Amino acid sequence: MRKTTALLLSIGFSAIALAQDYSAAKPGELLQVPLTSLHPTQAAVGYDQIFYKLGRFANERNKLFDEYCEANGQGESARVPGDADLHKPDSFSCQNAVGTRSSEMKTVVIGPQGKLFLTDGHHTFTVLLEHPDAGADLNMWVRVTDNFSDCADMASFWQRMAQARKVWLKDGNGRSIDPQQIPAQLGLQHLANDPYRALVYFTREVAYDKPRSGEVAPEFLEFYWGNWLRSVMPLEGYDLSDRGDYRDAVEAAAKKMVALAPDEIVGDSGFKARELGGYSSIDRKELNKVAGRKLNYATRYKKALAEGS
Repeated sequence: MRKTTALLLSIGFSAIALAQDYSAAKPGELLQVPLTSLHPTQAAVGYDQIFYKLGRFANERNKLFDEYCEANGQGESARVPGDADLHKPDSFSCQNAVGTRSSEMKTVVIGPQGKLFLTDGHHTFTVLLEHPDAGADLNMWVRVTDNFSDCADMASFWQRMAQARKVWLKDGNGRSIDPQQIPAQLGLQHLANDPYRALVYFTREVAYDKPRSGEVAPEFLEFYWGNWLRSVMPLEGYDLSDRGDYRDAVEAAAKKMVALAPDEIVGDSGFKARELGGYSSIDRKELNKVAGRKLNYATRYKKALAEGS
């Protein structure tokens, strides 16, 4: 028991994780919380990214456990027996202990009344929330980056979040919104669809990648790319339910992304292409992999949804 307690304290776990008011949490602390306690800081997600993951997990069960382990900073899954249950962490194992890879964990800001506002992980946690073997009551570990619980009210909190670039105030069509229009919960029934956000996800490692060294990747990096693509590349000519058409859209987007000079500002983001991880040329091997796996799962899952509705 003493060894377990010492281990938890040594990697910054907080006893307040068991409470509903997280006002005392400090930056760097790790909290284990149910998905229902997380409040979004964006109003939209890329549905097709979520459909890809759900489609893949339906066919490759171990990948669901990889997603869980990776989000908890534990690397990939190590042992997943047939009776493994995400709600029973002792029924399977991950490569590392929780928080070992804390830089890979999803992040939260503490707001007024000690509420948790998710700043990274909307897609991963929505996938887990929507998955039949996980759900809204699944407990996940998150890393605190800031504590803004001392804000006098929600208006001053959102102002501080905007100044820190920790909120995305646009809807699924790229139109500006007020913080009050951000849903209070995660999930596809609450979050709108932004097709450009999904498009950027599929260009990852094809035309850009999140910076891994030097300058820290900004929050909502994919939205900055997507918002710019929305202004230079209409999607009306592509059938995103068709894998071939979707591949063409991804390639067209990738071409526009790599055509930007490294020091060129991406739209109105205020960030240079290199700061958003932009490549100088398309990785065509990765593009073929995206078309063969990710887009295949995404379009098949969407088709199944349409046929079931």
